[in-house]
Amino acid sequence: MSTVVMTSPGLRSEVEDHYVSYALTMDDKRPNEWVDLFLDTGLYAVGSHNNVSTTGMWWYTDRGLGALKERAAYMNGYLRHNPTRTLHTVTNVRAAETDDGRIKAGAYMVLYVTDRTELSRFHVCGRYDDILVRTDAGLRFVEHRVVIDAETLPANMGVLL
Repeated sequence: MSTVVMTSPGLRSEVEDHYVSYALTMDDKRPNEWVDLFLDTGLYAVGSHNNVSTTGMWWYTDRGLGALKERAAYMNGYLRHNPTRTLHTVTNVRAAETDDGRIKAGAYMVLYVTDRTELSRFHVCGRYDDILVRTDAGLRFVEHRVVIDAETLPANMGVLL
């Protein structure tokens, strides 16, 4: 997304509501419902700002329902063995409808993690670069790309971003 985007209040509200639902599925430990926020052909990718902007390389990319369900299954197991709590915040939402009816959206994200010692810590921050479509069930990700500001992997990549 460009740095200056004029987003209509209605579209911004619609996209913000989607991002809130998305964050809550992760923070409420519902990875199977996380999958439902994607199209069956949806893409989830995570990479660093430097890698994405200079080489186009992503740390990982999950494409399609099978890969998304595999990520959710991993998360279900991970949450049983590492019961952390997460708090995702999403801000600076911007969106624009494209000629083909899709929505190009973006936002900034910050993730805090509370570990077994009950200590909450900053985990990672970055941005979302997304393509969304409207469905009967609401907005769904065609592509959800998470671009991390840091140049190294966070200490724990076992959480959904």
